[in-house]
Amino acid sequence: MNKLYKKELLITIVFTIVLLLMGHSASVFVLFPSLQGGTMGGFPIEYIVPILLGWFGVTAVSWAMALYCNKLDDELDAYTSQYNESAAAKEEK
Repeated sequence: MNKLYKKELLITIVFTIVLLLMGHSASVFVLFPSLQGGTMGGFPIEYIVPILLGWFGVTAVSWAMALYCNKLDDELDAYTSQYNESAAAKEEK
């Protein structure tokens, strides 16, 4: 059980960092001004990349996090049901 909670904590930390990076991708262009000046689809790169990462990047990461967390919840439910069954068997003895 402790292993599952550590896994849940690690997942939360990793996805929080990835979401922060996606949502604040405009900071890359502030930190590295040499990346500015190009175009992508007719839009300045320093504007379109943060918008795309902010919208689609955060959406994709959130979707992946939801799938992964649902699998983790299933693992926790399976472990809990096993624990409850073994506790019930011990009470019967």
